[in-house]
Amino acid sequence: MQKWTLSKGIVLLLVLALVLVMAGCSGNNGQEEAPGKETVKETATPAPETTEEKPDDGAVEEKIDLGGQTIKIGAWWDADPRAVKEEERSLIDELQIELIEKAEKKYNAKIEYVKVDYGQMVEQFTTTSLGGEPFADIVRLELFWMFPKLVNDGFVAELDDLLKIDSEKMPKWMLEGGAYNGKQYGLVDGGPSPFGLWYNKTLFQSMGLEDPYALQQSGEWTWDKFLEIAKAATKDTDGDGKVDVYGIAGNPKEIFHQYIYSNNGAVDVAEDGSYKFSLDSPNAMEASQAYYDLYNTHKVIDVSGEDHNQQFIKGKTAMVTAFTWEIGNYKENMTDELGFVFWPRGPKADDYGTNTPFGNMWAIAKMSKNAEAAAKILDEISLWRSQYPEIQALIDESMENTYPSPEIIDTIKQMGNKITYISYYAYPEAEKIIEGAFNNMKDGKETPATAIEKIKPQFEAAMNQVMK
Repeated sequence: MQKWTLSKGIVLLLVLALVLVMAGCSGNNGQEEAPGKETVKETATPAPETTEEKPDDGAVEEKIDLGGQTIKIGAWWDADPRAVKEEERSLIDELQIELIEKAEKKYNAKIEYVKVDYGQMVEQFTTTSLGGEPFADIVRLELFWMFPKLVNDGFVAELDDLLKIDSEKMPKWMLEGGAYNGKQYGLVDGGPSPFGLWYNKTLFQSMGLEDPYALQQSGEWTWDKFLEIAKAATKDTDGDGKVDVYGIAGNPKEIFHQYIYSNNGAVDVAEDGSYKFSLDSPNAMEASQAYYDLYNTHKVIDVSGEDHNQQFIKGKTAMVTAFTWEIGNYKENMTDELGFVFWPRGPKADDYGTNTPFGNMWAIAKMSKNAEAAAKILDEISLWRSQYPEIQALIDESMENTYPSPEIIDTIKQMGNKITYISYYAYPEAEKIIEGAFNNMKDGKETPATAIEKIKPQFEAAMNQVMK
C-alpha cells in the first residue's frame, strides 16, 4: 500500500487548518493581475432536466441532469487540484479529484475553476451577476464582503433552501461564521487560523513566573493574572535604569480586539445579536479601560515601535500577540522553549475565546442559472474532515512536526471551536474610524469614554451606508 505524505506546499496550510483552514490572510491581496471580465452569453442556457428518485432513506430526491453544462468555481488562487502534476499530488489532491469526477458524472456536468485577482473579486462578481451570468456559480468570498452588503444586495444565495445543512459533518466555525440573520450563506470545510498569545517559556522559567498554559487549563488565566505576570516580567535586567524586557508586545489593533472580545463584548454586535455600534456597551467599555491602562497606567507593553515579533525573538518581551502561523518565524530564529495560549478571560466572559476579522467561505451566486446544482456539487466535492479520518491523521502528524509541544497543539485544537468573527470590517472606513479611537487611547490622548463617544456617529454613519 502506498504511504501518503503531505506535499511541501500544503503542509502549513493543513496544519493551520487542523480543525481549521487558513482563511482570510488572503495571501494574494491584489498581487496578481485581474483577468478580463467573463463574456455574457447571448444564448439562453437550457434548464436542467430533473427526475425524482428515492434514496435508501425513502425521501424523495430530485436528480439533476445539467446536460453537459459547466459549473464554474471562482477563487483568487489556483484551486483546481487537477492542475497539480500527477507525481506531485497529495492525498488531499487525489481525494478531491475523485469527488470532482464523481460529481461531474452524477450531474452530467463539467467543473471548471476560474482564477480572479483578490482585489477584483467583488467587482467581477457583482458586475457579471448584474450582466445576467456570474463569472462563477460557486465563489470564494471574504465574510466581510458577504455580510451584509452582498447578501442584502441579493448577490449571494441562501443555502438552506438548496441543500441540507448537516451540523454533524460541517464544522462549528462554518455554521456560525457563514450564517447571517439566521440563514446559511457560506460553506467551508474548516475555519480561520487562530490568534492568541505566544510566550517565551524559557524566559518565564528563569524569572520564576507562573506558566500561562497551566493557568489556562485550571481556569485561572484571567486579565488580573495576565497583568500580574506582565508586571513581573517587565524588568531592567542590566541595571541602567531603563526597562529592557517588557511583559508583552503586539499590534495595538489586535490587542484592542483581544480585550473587547475576551470580555464578551463586540464592536458592532449587541447582546441580542443585532448589528449596532456596541463599543459603548458596559462590557466593551470595561475592556477599553483595561486596554488604556495597559499602555498608560501599567506600562508593561513595548511601545518602542520595533517589530513586535522581532522583539519577542530577541527576548525583549516575554509575551506577544500573534497568529499560529508565526511558529515558522519563531522556530527558525529562536532556541528558547515556546508556549501558546488564549488571550486571558475578562471578568464578563465565562470561557476563553479567540477572534479574527478574516474568514472566507464558498458561496453560491444567487443569479446563477444552476444555483441548486452548484450548491449540491459544492457540498459533495468538499472534503468534510468528519468523513475523512485519514486526512485528520495526516493533519495531526503535521501538527506534531510543526509545533514544538503537545501543550501548544492542545490550545490550537481548543481554539477550533471558540472562534468569534469580527464583522465590522464590512463597513466603509470602519477600520480607520476604530483605529483613530484605539490609537488615541493607547497614546493617552483621550479616555475610553471620550474616544468612543467621539467615533460613535461616524461609525453609525458607516454602518448605515451598508445596512440600508
